Amino acid sequence: MIAARARLLNGTYVVSDLLATTLALGLAYTLRGVVPGDSMPFLSGSLPPFAWYLPVLALVLLLWPLVFYTLGLYGRHGRTLDSETSVVLTGIVVAGLLLIAVIFTARLSFISRPVVVAFLLFDFVFVVGLRRLVRALLVQGGTPRRVLVAGGRDQVRAAAALVDGHRDWGLEVGGIVTDGRWQGEAAERHPVLGSYRDLLRLVQEQHAAEVLIAPATGQLDDLQTIDDVIGQLEAQGTVVRLAMNFLPRSVSQLSFDQLGDFPLLTFSAAPSNEVQLAVRRVADVLIAIFLLGLLSPVLLGIAIGIGFTSPGPVLFRQARCGLHGRRFTFLKFRTMRTDAERLKPLLQAFNEMDGPAFKMTNDPRVFPFGGFLRRTSLDELPQLWNILRGDMSFVGPRPSVVEEVNQYEPWQRRRLSMKPGLTCLWQVSGRNELTFEEWMRLDLEYIDNWSLWLDVKIAFKTVPAVLVGRGAR
Repeated sequence: MIAARARLLNGTYVVSDLLATTLALGLAYTLRGVVPGDSMPFLSGSLPPFAWYLPVLALVLLLWPLVFYTLGLYGRHGRTLDSETSVVLTGIVVAGLLLIAVIFTARLSFISRPVVVAFLLFDFVFVVGLRRLVRALLVQGGTPRRVLVAGGRDQVRAAAALVDGHRDWGLEVGGIVTDGRWQGEAAERHPVLGSYRDLLRLVQEQHAAEVLIAPATGQLDDLQTIDDVIGQLEAQGTVVRLAMNFLPRSVSQLSFDQLGDFPLLTFSAAPSNEVQLAVRRVADVLIAIFLLGLLSPVLLGIAIGIGFTSPGPVLFRQARCGLHGRRFTFLKFRTMRTDAERLKPLLQAFNEMDGPAFKMTNDPRVFPFGGFLRRTSLDELPQLWNILRGDMSFVGPRPSVVEEVNQYEPWQRRRLSMKPGLTCLWQVSGRNELTFEEWMRLDLEYIDNWSLWLDVKIAFKTVPAVLVGRGAR
């Protein structure tokens, strides 16, 4: 019911957002047409027919939902109105900048700048307004289903507050039921009606359509009682929802799946949104192809420079650990002597990193032109081929050498649950100036909070970090 309600709300939001955006562009064009150009110098110039704007409208109707989806506006619903408004504003700013970039790149000089500015302002007002109207209609548009919330004190208080704060879910709390370990009021608005053993009777007395059971964390000894209660409620046709918070976990996200006749509860400590991951992969391929073509003269020049300044191969190849620890051939422009790995044990005393990683300022194995490539990060460009092959992504934890991975503690191995990247969160947070443990924890922070929008932000922050050479060695 909740998932179906979310799908209905998402579908309605898509329609309302597209309608609001279309109305905003139409209104912006209309107002520009009725304001005399000679009264305001910045509005001078004739306005072309609206038919000329139809390709722009088509682009907008394609671009806006993609940006909104990336920012999570069509995802799970738990946002307050204020937080949703903030994300809508961010989405319109990002989409608007992309639209302006397309207009300038394609040299669509007939597009009126005042129309674009007015369109973005109207769009924000219309999108937010229609979304609030949709929520209000869903709240008023039917009789909510009464739900009894049962379980541990803190858990039922939190669950009841969620239901109270999201009337658009179509639920209302009819009362609180304890697990027998506590008494008294659980929430300001709802009375405590009884305990688990009273649920069957309470459902009948309260005319409840659903029961939400949220056991106290770690109370596994209640499972038999809960199973008995679910069986009784199931027999009389009552919907039962069981919160899985009683299984202690620190970072995993829960999801349900089916393996033949076996229902599965999946614990995933890495991003699992297949749609967003697929969008990310498509973007990786397209951008890698574009950059390889654009930078081919630079790649050739670097190869020639290495050949003239240091004997040996142009590329440095090394086995690195990728997604789930799978090994792949990692590529860089060679910046060190060909016997660099043989000399590494002799320099171990100068290692400036704790843990298994090795970093050293003024590494004597680096030849002069190689030092320039490192300071400018140009030595990383061959990894565009790794990205194209699917070994890496543009953003993700940096790929580690096999020897480092073999020394990882169990919690550090979780960074292998995400495809490695050309840049990452720690590189824009200080790069090599971090300790090894800080490096690991920033990688895990990235994994725990991953989204396409986070990748975009890291990519943009990487540019100034590379230009100033912060932390590069």
